[in-house]
Amino acid sequence: MKNRVTLVFFMVVFLDLLTPTGMSCTSLCLDDGGHPVFCANFDNDKVYEGLVFVNKRDVSKAGWETGITGELARWISKYGSVTFNLAAYQFVWAGMNEEGLVVSTMALPGTESEPLDERPPLHSSVWLQYLLDNYSSLEQIIASQAQVRVIENVDHFLVCDARGNCGTIEFLDGKMVCHAGKTLPVRALTNNTYKESVSVWKKESEKGFLSRLFSKSERNPSLLRFRIAADRVKKYDSDKSGPTVKYAFDSLRLVSGQRMKGSPTHWSIVFDVRNRRIHFCTSINPRIRFIDFKAFDFSCRKPVKMLDIHENLSGDIAGRFVNYSRQADLNHFYRFCQKYGIDVTYEQLDALTKRFESFECVE
Repeated sequence: MKNRVTLVFFMVVFLDLLTPTGMSCTSLCLDDGGHPVFCANFDNDKVYEGLVFVNKRDVSKAGWETGITGELARWISKYGSVTFNLAAYQFVWAGMNEEGLVVSTMALPGTESEPLDERPPLHSSVWLQYLLDNYSSLEQIIASQAQVRVIENVDHFLVCDARGNCGTIEFLDGKMVCHAGKTLPVRALTNNTYKESVSVWKKESEKGFLSRLFSKSERNPSLLRFRIAADRVKKYDSDKSGPTVKYAFDSLRLVSGQRMKGSPTHWSIVFDVRNRRIHFCTSINPRIRFIDFKAFDFSCRKPVKMLDIHENLSGDIAGRFVNYSRQADLNHFYRFCQKYGIDVTYEQLDALTKRFESFECVE
């Protein structure tokens, strides 16, 4: 019991720090003739490390903290996925599953998680893995609110499925708030609430160029990035705007931290949903490389694969992933915690990584 209490306490502290200060990320989604192309920048003035994982279907998983009923969140992954993780295995920042569901994370000051109730809890970054493991549509994700409760969350999220249905998910005043369909006039998200971002964008869109220079968004980097991202989404024409992936990377460069004099952009990722292909580049390795889902066997009888996000590679890198190594994952995890002053021992982290490794294949 003492070990479990220690683990839970550590996870609460760790996940509070998983989205450090200075994050100014941007996500947007283009409509490529009815097919979504989802783009995301990870900007941060401290964090740059990351791991990419190939996650398996038919794996029995569980959370580590119980709700008021004493039950853990439990599930069996239906879909394989490729995820981009800040700290370690199962802690997702962004990713796409076999069905073309894509999620990404952006910090949101003022987030307030849902209050304690009978639903089993999941911390937000593990909840994202839960979504990719279980669901193929935005509709299903919204309905899943009845199944688990998201806790220790300081972020909001942009989600799109393969049919092009997109939505923002926020936790405000202790309630889940979702904008989709008619309440989602543009598929973009930065670090203000979606409602405020859209309101400012619409008002400023009616102004002339000189008026916009002295507008509210010019004094707020998040609102300015939203304005640029939203304009890029609306401007895109699959027949006239050239190659979609190039347009997507150009859009991410326009809202990058370096250009906007904000937090540095460390990862830029483009999810080509129709082709199940992920393109990305990083601050340490600016060459664009891509991952093709067809190259992977998502059966849980095969080992989980992993790769350092900054690995010195280019082009098609699916064949350069290596089998999951607890030692490599643990060392990365430990360096992450040391660098950001998280008071945790190597042994405590080892216990946590062993817990995730204990998830069984039930194929």
